[in-house]
Amino acid sequence: MAHTHGRSPARKEPESQGFFSLTLGRKKKRDSVNALDIEARDAIEGSSAPEDIDPQSFNLEEGEERSMIDRKSRDATDVKELERVLMEWIDDVLVDQRIIVKDIKEDLFDGQVLQKLLEKLGDVKLQVPEVTQTAQGQKDKLRAVLDKVSQQLQIQSWNETKWSVDSIHSKNLIAILHLLVALATHYKAPIRLPEDVHIKVVVVKKHGGKLEHRIVDEQITSTMDQMIGGKFERDAFDTLLDHAPDKLNIVKKSLIDFANKHLDKLNLAVADLDTQFADGVYLVLLMGMLEGYFVPLHSFNLTPESFEQKVHNVRFAFELMTDAGLPKPKARPEDVANCDLKSTLRVLYNLFTKYKRN
Repeated sequence: MAHTHGRSPARKEPESQGFFSLTLGRKKKRDSVNALDIEARDAIEGSSAPEDIDPQSFNLEEGEERSMIDRKSRDATDVKELERVLMEWIDDVLVDQRIIVKDIKEDLFDGQVLQKLLEKLGDVKLQVPEVTQTAQGQKDKLRAVLDKVSQQLQIQSWNETKWSVDSIHSKNLIAILHLLVALATHYKAPIRLPEDVHIKVVVVKKHGGKLEHRIVDEQITSTMDQMIGGKFERDAFDTLLDHAPDKLNIVKKSLIDFANKHLDKLNLAVADLDTQFADGVYLVLLMGMLEGYFVPLHSFNLTPESFEQKVHNVRFAFELMTDAGLPKPKARPEDVANCDLKSTLRVLYNLFTKYKRN
């Protein structure tokens, strides 16, 4: 991670080459691998090898339990995409501080970046040391940051969270992702998180002198409605996209024809419903035509360039819809700006339902 507050860039650990691959420094341990290690390998290779595992880590005491992320799950496309989206979001929030996150575990575990992120998002100031070198100092700082997170998110107890000081400081990827998703959701980040992201965890436990293992499925993100706290029931568009995609083009054509009937008065036309409403311009102008008023150009961005400007336009269009007596759209402005088809369909269908006879 490159930043300017005195911390050297995080050093990446070498990639593991397989379940029993050893770095040069571990070669001397090879001969000490015992029957318990071999049993652990046999148990876990039934799924896929976890990442960066030292065979000695399976010398467990009776009743002791250890867990690690399944390698295939760790490298899954949606998990990588979730990491990418979250890292880019952090970079955007902290751009004025020249902070760039390159590794989500290595760069967030000590609380320094998390402190800066929370201060910017929550408009708060934490009284903590700027730089902490010792492990205990890092944990103390993390605790202060996570306590403030709980206040901001109105979390009553640590038992309600899926992260802790120890899990974040030990670079637990699942805990870090849970924390960042919670922050992004609470502060309505202008990003679209991949939906229904799951990570498989291999849990190994010594019982009766033998190693037992089980696979635990950890859900990191759910559907977008659930992530933003919505209570929306599945509607016709869920059914349409899931079970009747052949009818989708018919619905899209009807909505395009409806929009063009009114936009034609401004010499405008929609050809692609999937993308042309994403910047919010046509939504704003359409509301003006449907309600019979001119929308002042200073109220929105006629030629938006950034994602934030597009979100502003869509949000403004939503405000015009609410002012006109329409129900609050079952979509986030960020979703429409991200060309989420289901969200766009819901918004347009609400307009069609009220104004189709105009």
